Order: sequence, then C-alpha cells, then structure tokens
Amino acid sequence: MSHKFVCVVLLTLGLGGCAVPTSQATKDLQDAPKFTEAEKAAMTTEEKAEIYNAQMSNKGDELVCRREKRVGSHMSRTVCFTRAEIEADRKSAQEAMFEAKGRTLKPEG
Repeated sequence: MSHKFVCVVLLTLGLGGCAVPTSQATKDLQDAPKFTEAEKAAMTTEEKAEIYNAQMSNKGDELVCRREKRVGSHMSRTVCFTRAEIEADRKSAQEAMFEAKGRTLKPEG
C-alpha cells in the first residue's frame, strides 16, 4: 500500500492532520466522519477511499483505486492514486513518447 494513501486515509479517519490547514484537502477533512477502531478495521480500502472522496471538494484530490497483480505473482493488491497524480503520470508518459519519436537512435561504436 502506498505511503501517500495511508497518510490520506489516516487524515480522513481523523487520526492525523495539521494544526493550521494548508490546503483545501486538509480543510475538507476537518469535517470528516469519525470511526471507531473496529469500524476502521472492518472497512475495505475501496470503502475508505469512497469516504475520503465524499469529503473532497476538488476533483483532483479524489482517490481512484484499482486491483493489480504484480509481475511474477498471482496475488493482487489494491493501489490508489489521486486523479491529479494519474493525470500527471499520463502527461509524463505522453511527453516521453513524443520525445522518443522525435529522436533517432545513433549507432554505438
């Protein structure tokens, strides 16, 4: 599970935070619902992400989770990224492909 996702979930569940809000996401989380430890333990990652997303006013801060299998393993895991992270990765990959197409490979030697 990614470190960023764990931090976001902890903030959502009221276990962390800052004394002085520095972002809209932090402000949105101030009114987040509170859950008991038993309730949190019973929730799936998807349920936690849904609760987090319900609190976000900025669509770029919403979490998108998916199940994926690691190469060489039959076990899957849940990975979550914000929409802004997904868009940044998409743009970065697109730029890399554009640069790769514009260059010619020089023979080694």
